[in-house]
Amino acid sequence: MMRRLSLLAGLLAFAPTALAPCPTMAAEQQQAAREAVGKPVKAAEQLLRQKKHHEALAELAKAAAVPNKTPYEIYVIEATRAAVLLDSGDYAGAKAALEAVLATKILPSADARARMKTIVELDYQTKNYPAVIADADRYYRDDGSDPEPRTLQIQALYAQGDFAAAAKAIRAVLQDQARANVPPREDMLLMLLSCDDKQGDKADYIDTLETLVATYPKKEYWADLLAAVQKKPGFSRRLALDVDRLLVATGTMQAPGDYMEAAQLALQEGLPGDAKSLLDRGYAAGVLGKGGEAERQQRLVALADRQAAEDIRTLPQQARDAEAAATGLPWIKLGDAYASYGQYENAIAAFEKGLAKGGLKYPEEAKLHLGLAHLKAGQRAQARAVLGSVGGADGARDLARLWLIKSGAAG
Repeated sequence: MMRRLSLLAGLLAFAPTALAPCPTMAAEQQQAAREAVGKPVKAAEQLLRQKKHHEALAELAKAAAVPNKTPYEIYVIEATRAAVLLDSGDYAGAKAALEAVLATKILPSADARARMKTIVELDYQTKNYPAVIADADRYYRDDGSDPEPRTLQIQALYAQGDFAAAAKAIRAVLQDQARANVPPREDMLLMLLSCDDKQGDKADYIDTLETLVATYPKKEYWADLLAAVQKKPGFSRRLALDVDRLLVATGTMQAPGDYMEAAQLALQEGLPGDAKSLLDRGYAAGVLGKGGEAERQQRLVALADRQAAEDIRTLPQQARDAEAAATGLPWIKLGDAYASYGQYENAIAAFEKGLAKGGLKYPEEAKLHLGLAHLKAGQRAQARAVLGSVGGADGARDLARLWLIKSGAAG
C-alpha cells in the first residue's frame, strides 16, 4: 500500500480552518466561511480525529446543503471531505473531492500543484493507470517539479505493458539526472532493464546493464552483463580467458570448477603465470582447497608453479626471439607472459613493440591487453586512451569497455 499516512498528513495540512480566513490567500482576497457552513465542517474535523468517518461525512453533507455557497466555502468542505475519505480508504472519493478543491481556483499555484501531486498518488493507489499518466502530465504542464509524479507515471506505463514509452520516459529522467550530476536510482535502472528485455532490445539491455554496474557494482549485475556480452553476435571464444579475468576481478567467479577450468585454459594458452594467479585467487576467496576436489586442485597448483618457474627462466630468450621475428606476434605473447607475472612495465613495452611491428591477426586483442597492462600499472590516463581505442566486433571492444567501467575510468 502506498504511503497512506503521509498522504493523509498532507491532506490534513491542506485542510483549512473553516471559521478562519484562508492563510494562503492574499490579504485582500481572504475570506471565511459562514457559520452555517463552518460549524458542521469544524465538527467533521473533530470527528475525523476520532476516526468517525461516517459521522464526519454526515456533517459535511449538512454544510454542502447550504445554498449559495462561495468558492471558499466549497473549498473548505471539499478539502475536509478529501481528508475524511482518504483516512477511510476511499481513494477515488478523495480524488473527486480534491478535483472539486482545484475547481474553486482559490489556491495559489504552489498549493494547487501540491494537491495535483496527491491526485496522481491517489490514481496510482487505485491502479487507475491511464489517469496516473494523464494527471502526471497535467502536473508538469502546470510547472510541477517534484520527481514523484514522473516516477508513478513511469510505473503506470510499465504496469500497462507500454514498455517502449516507459523506457523512453526513464531515459529522459536519467538524462536530466546526469546533467544535474544526480546518480540514477537503482530501481529505475532495474525497471529500464526489464523494459529493454521485454522489448528484446539487446543493445539497450547491455547499455542499461553497463550503467547499472557502473553505479551499483553488485556481483549479480556484473554476472548478467558478462553473460549478455558473450551472447552478442560474433563474440569470439578466443577471448574466454579475458572473460575469466573479468569474472575474477568483479568477484563473480564463484564455483570451484570455474576456477579450475580458467586455470587449465591459461595453461593451454601458455600462460602459467595467469593459471597460478587464478588459482591463488580461488584459494584466497575460500573457494578452492576443500572438499573432494582439494587434492586435484593442489596438483594443478603444483603444475602451474612448475611451468611458471620454467617460463620465467625463458623470458630473456623469448625477448631475443621476438626481436628477430618477422611479425609482432611473439612480442604480444611475451607481453602476455610479462603481464601474467605482474611485470606490467615490461608488458607495456612488449605490446607496443608487437603492435608497431605489425602482422597481427588480432590487433584489437593486443590493444586490449596493452590497455589492461596500463591499467594494472596504475597508468589510468594511458589505459583510458588505449582501451577506449579498441575496436572490432569480436568482443575485444566490449571487454575493453567493461574494464574501463570496472576501473571507474569509463567516459
